[in-house]
Amino acid sequence: MKKIILLTITIGTILTFFIYKKLYHEDMNIVALGDGIAIGQTAYNVKGYSYNDYLKDYYEENSILKEYITEFTNEKETTETLLLKLQNNYTLESTNTSITQAIAKAKILTIALGMDELHFETELSSDKIAKYVKNMDKILKMLRIYNKKSIYLIGLYPTKKISKETIQKINEQLKAICEKYSIIFIDITNISEQKNYFFTPNSYYFNYKAHQYISEKIIENV
Repeated sequence: MKKIILLTITIGTILTFFIYKKLYHEDMNIVALGDGIAIGQTAYNVKGYSYNDYLKDYYEENSILKEYITEFTNEKETTETLLLKLQNNYTLESTNTSITQAIAKAKILTIALGMDELHFETELSSDKIAKYVKNMDKILKMLRIYNKKSIYLIGLYPTKKISKETIQKINEQLKAICEKYSIIFIDITNISEQKNYFFTPNSYYFNYKAHQYISEKIIENV
């Protein structure tokens, strides 16, 4: 009889645990940082639907999204401008929220930075690449100091102006930095080779299909 009671209690405890895990969700705060890729910039010089927006939709549908902050992104963002924002603790006038406050409370923090900066260089020298990588190291180090949860860095991809070999070398350095600071690297070079992920053949900006793919890759790693 005692064994039956003990077994019943054990089964009840296990069931309670799994029900709790199934029903309990921590409030989700999503914060986005980055350049035109982060805002879903299109080939028509207008903001589109980004992977961050798809993330927002996913967590809204699951009724656990608490806050979604994209105001720190900028289509002209560079590693230098983002560093300045972090060092000066840039604050949004509309909400009086500082960038470090937003980063600290983010459950998911995404960053896509470098495509615009490197693509528009007249000459992409090794010195400029080294400076970009050094700045990214500083940025990711600061992000990890302020945020102990999930940080996702979207990798770079080749364009007509930046070769696949060059991107591979830069991404390898970014991956090493991510490993150093326990940041998740999202590799998207595979979709960059498929025309159906772009608006036009002459634009390096992704379309909605690519942004959906990126959001799914992030969700897979949450």
